[in-house]
Amino acid sequence: MTAAVLGGGLLLGVPVTHWPGQGDAGLLPAGSSRVFRAESAEDEERLTLDRLEQDGGKVIHAGSTFRMRGGFTYHGERTLRQVAVSIKVSEGISFTTEYSNCEYGEYVPFSPELRGSRQAVCLIDARVEPGESVDLAPVTLKAGSLATSGAVDMLVGEVEERGWSGLKWRDRHRGRGKELTLARRTGSVPPAARQTSGTYSILFVSMDNPWDLKVTGAALKGRKGETVTADLALDFHGANVRAQRSSENDEPFANVEVRLPKGVTVLSTPEKCRLTYSRTVNIYTCNYGLYTSGFDEPLLRDGFHIAYPFKLRIDDPSKLTGGRIRVVDAEARPLRGDADPKNNTAPITTGAADGSGATAWAVAASAAAVALTGLLAAALIRTRRARRRTD
Repeated sequence: MTAAVLGGGLLLGVPVTHWPGQGDAGLLPAGSSRVFRAESAEDEERLTLDRLEQDGGKVIHAGSTFRMRGGFTYHGERTLRQVAVSIKVSEGISFTTEYSNCEYGEYVPFSPELRGSRQAVCLIDARVEPGESVDLAPVTLKAGSLATSGAVDMLVGEVEERGWSGLKWRDRHRGRGKELTLARRTGSVPPAARQTSGTYSILFVSMDNPWDLKVTGAALKGRKGETVTADLALDFHGANVRAQRSSENDEPFANVEVRLPKGVTVLSTPEKCRLTYSRTVNIYTCNYGLYTSGFDEPLLRDGFHIAYPFKLRIDDPSKLTGGRIRVVDAEARPLRGDADPKNNTAPITTGAADGSGATAWAVAASAAAVALTGLLAAALIRTRRARRRTD
């Protein structure tokens, strides 16, 4: 596992590609070997990130931009001439401007569930005196459409030469715009923006992007003794949603409940389903297979699909009743926040194509009976007519 130490904190996968004192030379090409200064225990609070906030309202709309503001106070004894700032944005948030004194790339996570994070590491030449507080120029970010929330991580620190290897970034490149700058702070930090966590802090961003869970039912048709398959399914569309509710990832965000019709025997059950009730009807609870063994955050993502095929044998067509598949929360209540709650439930029908509710064999038998009755009536009419002629 690769890591860089900055201001006493540990940050995974953070490079610094600048020699101190280089000035206008800027960042070195990708692959150079520098990290943030490793502070001793006595020096770890020389830089304190004490401001982090966002403009644009508490809830950010999809496709809109907002600005992040950060700042710190310097507690050292000598004049500071260069500051390293790391900014990492989660999936669903992107940088709208790339500065020339920053390197950008897609962070390669240690878990596939944490994909999509982008990071910027900036080296800012600025004169900061002991005891002085400075603020970063506002950084403009954009909210995408596939997240209901996001996070912006910021880390500040000093810079010194240090060996480095094993960096993993995709699309690593230097920005081409103007430089990111610092300015002496004027006024006080708003209470909501004050930070007390040392050199590192996280800004949580709420977004209003919708999401939708949809279930697909089935229509069962067959004669007594026939084997049929109920092709049930769950689909997810829209902004990412946490698949589990607990930090241990052992409590699902939502449950899929399958109530099978009476008059059938279950021959095989989908791998993700288990029987939870079987007194008068068979009821199964199905999950979506996104559990993890660690503290990663599994997500339901746009386009997620899972099938639940139940293989059934029809035992008594006359006793067949309807069933259903539905998705509910962990307490079996309707889902809150779903954009289209009407498709959270779908029927498992046992009717024929005519919609009468009878099974296919019953419809065929009824049709045959009607046809036979018609033939008998026609024969009876012909017999009566023949008798009249004879009389």
